[in-house]
Amino acid sequence: MDPAPGNKNLITDIPGIQVGHAEDNTIGTGVTVITGDNPFSTAVDVRGGGPGTRETDMLSLENSIGRADAIVLSGGSAFGLDACSEVQDLLRQDNKGYKVGKAIVPLVPGAVIFDLNINDKPYVNTIGEYSPWRILANKAYKSANTDFILGSFGAGCGATTATLKGGQGSSSWSQTFSNGEKYTVGAIVINNAVGNPLLNEGPHFLSAHLEFDNEFGGYGASNDLYDNILRAKRLPQSIGKTEISNDISSNTVIGVVATDAPLTRTNLKRLAIMAHDGIARSLSPAHTPMDGDTIFSITTSHDIKKQVLDNVDILALGSRASDCIARACNRAIYEAEAVGNSKPGWKNFFQSK
Repeated sequence: MDPAPGNKNLITDIPGIQVGHAEDNTIGTGVTVITGDNPFSTAVDVRGGGPGTRETDMLSLENSIGRADAIVLSGGSAFGLDACSEVQDLLRQDNKGYKVGKAIVPLVPGAVIFDLNINDKPYVNTIGEYSPWRILANKAYKSANTDFILGSFGAGCGATTATLKGGQGSSSWSQTFSNGEKYTVGAIVINNAVGNPLLNEGPHFLSAHLEFDNEFGGYGASNDLYDNILRAKRLPQSIGKTEISNDISSNTVIGVVATDAPLTRTNLKRLAIMAHDGIARSLSPAHTPMDGDTIFSITTSHDIKKQVLDNVDILALGSRASDCIARACNRAIYEAEAVGNSKPGWKNFFQSK
């Protein structure tokens, strides 16, 4: 079928991409690693007001090096950036990285979510202990392959949203473009948003119209969608009340959108920008002062001779990237289950009624 999701409906439908993840339900956090046999040409776009990131300046178009040997998505807030250092060490052991003379410098951009309110995280305040995020990053890197689990896994372990448990989601899409070539776009996200993923109180997702083959429950769009949108109370009533501000002070959606299409760094940047629309379509509100919304964009193509696509193809790729991000955000919610003292999962809440 053309166009349609890839065989796995995961970001790993793009050849050359592997994903590994590890999680600790006891402390309610985890790490997800996106890597491959070869480095990725990479760009990034940050839209949230409270990001936690590493090596994003390296990916700016005005700077010289726009590549990554791996990308790390982690829980743990700023503590979770330790996961990038662990993956960097492992890549160096595997002789992967940017070669400068005799030195090998693995380049590992990353982004983190705030999940420190899920369960007890004793390691955070224990001086001298080995970071749990390094331990989890080690496991995640070593488990990387083309199959991985959605929901409360990897960096999605401790993720939550305004209304339901968040998690790890992914999706893909393939189609033939104007140059006659078939390209695949895929996304992986950690949905830990301040906003609400549902239309009013649910069970319908805000971007339910994008669903393919019952990938997030088969509810589709509401039968009264127009009326519901007109009267939508998309924001939980609690948002805006001072007494609960601490509960929504540090959330975010982080992720990677990928393709096998040959893209220049400028076009990769455009892909990341357009992909953010998927967050805005699937969560309300998005890109808030308390979110750290960050999307990396990568291509596995190294065919420089083909790195000129028509604007119509960039438009189509960006549109599909946005769709994939939205679908991945919804799949993260749909597949998530409660962890410790977290909010209930979508299935726990709606399928029990």
